[in-house]
Amino acid sequence: MISTIIIFLLVLTLLIAVHEMGHFLACKLFGVRVDDFAIGFPPRLFGKMIGKTRFSLNLIPLGGYVKIHGENPEDSLTSDSILAKPKWQQIVVLIAGVTFNVILAYIFLVATLMFGTKVSVDTFPGQVISNQKLIITMVAPNSPADLIGIKAGDEIISVSNGKDLFASTSISVLNVQKAISGAENTVSMTVKRGGVQTLDRSAIQSTTTIDQAIAFDFVPKTGLVQGKKAAGISMDMIGDAKIGFFKSFYYAGIQTYNLLNNIVVGLAKFIGSIFVGKGSLNEVTGPVGIANVVGNSAKAGVSDLLMIVAVISANLAVINMVPFPALDGGRVVVVIIEAIIRRPISSKIVGWVNGLGFIALIGLMIVVTFKDVFYMFK
Repeated sequence: MISTIIIFLLVLTLLIAVHEMGHFLACKLFGVRVDDFAIGFPPRLFGKMIGKTRFSLNLIPLGGYVKIHGENPEDSLTSDSILAKPKWQQIVVLIAGVTFNVILAYIFLVATLMFGTKVSVDTFPGQVISNQKLIITMVAPNSPADLIGIKAGDEIISVSNGKDLFASTSISVLNVQKAISGAENTVSMTVKRGGVQTLDRSAIQSTTTIDQAIAFDFVPKTGLVQGKKAAGISMDMIGDAKIGFFKSFYYAGIQTYNLLNNIVVGLAKFIGSIFVGKGSLNEVTGPVGIANVVGNSAKAGVSDLLMIVAVISANLAVINMVPFPALDGGRVVVVIIEAIIRRPISSKIVGWVNGLGFIALIGLMIVVTFKDVFYMFK
């Protein structure tokens, strides 16, 4: 548990430092003064002035910020204020943080491909992937699969609905979906689960981990997926990829694009579901849930940890560009509006809106954290 927390805080610090470094370097490029560069939230543990910027390490390690001169109403309007710069430069400064997060995700994906990692077969058209397996990537809470104990990470070995049987070389996402949606009654599914602890009788109180085949029977449910029966699982064909140095840069670019596209599409669907009254907090993960995922990835190996950090960094980039107050996307919207109306919006109004947005985000984080803790101990 302690090691998971430490690794999570190190990962979080890296992601925040890279994000804020993007803002900082963009400011330096355009001659904008940065008064503070802080990792964590106050109180301050350590601080040092370098040039005109105070670099700080703060006590609460759950965030960070750069204080750009001109963002606060009390800042004087000088030539090195961000407000004195053209609107396009202000926008570049605001999106520089998310740009650096995307670059970090790309670099980590390059590293995982060179070291060797598990990838979705669909992201590598024409590329030979070894050891392909159909893996359950997500189990919806309170779904038929969840209620009988199927878990994310299980490998599907066979599935049958009494009429159709798919196993070995015929196992695929489409065939499993066909067996489940076409079931008249019960579906039988056999999965392989790794890391099952068993007692090693050759030594007192010693355990070992093995892969274990487990059979499950369940009745698919309507309403989970529109127009057909479903078990409440997401699947993907996963294989091992280890690619040469130069090819890694190319395929990491494909992976980065696919990753960002999937995040944008998923986030858009989630926001849309909120407006029609179908949004669920089960689709949102907070710090506790992320820490758990990071901890498990670290146990699996360096390559898996780099992969999950790349995914989190890409998520951070996309979420930060949502046009919501207090996020970078919301601040970009303010700059665009000011460019259209050709006058600045009242700093007091902007401050109030960003403050309310920040409170809303903190409130959401607290609610989601309680949800994650509850689900962990359920």
